[in-house]
Amino acid sequence: MNTYNTEDLYLAAFLATQGFPIIQWSRETGLTNFVFEQSAELLQLVGAYYSDRAMISPLQYGNSLKNVKSMIHSKPNEHTSHHSYGATQ
Repeated sequence: MNTYNTEDLYLAAFLATQGFPIIQWSRETGLTNFVFEQSAELLQLVGAYYSDRAMISPLQYGNSLKNVKSMIHSKPNEHTSHHSYGATQ
C-alpha cells in the first residue's frame, strides 16, 4: 500500500473531513506525522487544498480539526502513538 505523509495538521483535518481516514500517526519532538492511504483522489484533494480551490463544509472541517487535535494531545507523554482515525460526516 502506498501512503501519503504530512505534518500539516490542517491538511490532515481537511483530508479526514473528505473521508480519508488517518491510518497512522506518530508524534516526535513536537511534530506530528499523519499517514493516509495514497490514491489519485487524495492527491487531487491535496492539490486543491494547497491551491486554495478546495470546497468544504466549515462545520465538518471544524469538527475534524477539533477531533484531530484531541487525538494528538490524548497521550502527550508518548513519543510514538499509532491510531486509526476517520472523520464522521
